[in-house]
Amino acid sequence: MIIIVVDMKDVEKIIKGIIKDMNPRFKKKTLGELLEEEKPHVIINGKRHRIKRRELEFLKEIASKNLRIPIVLEVDSSLGGAIKVSGKEEVKVISKILGREIDIFSEKDVMYIYKPELKIVRKELPTTTQLIFKLSLSD
Repeated sequence: MIIIVVDMKDVEKIIKGIIKDMNPRFKKKTLGELLEEEKPHVIINGKRHRIKRRELEFLKEIASKNLRIPIVLEVDSSLGGAIKVSGKEEVKVISKILGREIDIFSEKDVMYIYKPELKIVRKELPTTTQLIFKLSLSD
């Protein structure tokens, strides 16, 4: 019989490393930049990720050209199933897609959505949104 003693901090570090490796690495572009490209794209994990022109035209109608794409949808284990959207323009876009009222005088730049809403957002914006995962294990 072999007994292995593992410090939970080490396990936590390993799990966080795995999650970090799963998450895509990318550099965002503005909506304005993408609209000017003949073949709109961003680089995700070193590979060219095509952005659909239809989505860009839709976003042009509801957002400023400063909107940074891809819009990050952050799945955080500490949020109990909620998905975090950050950024004033990003919140504005997601609110419009979901038909949520937003206070135009508010400085609110964070909103939370849930799985049924995530499905709606991803259906409308499959190439201009990106899921990332955040793992919160310790207090």
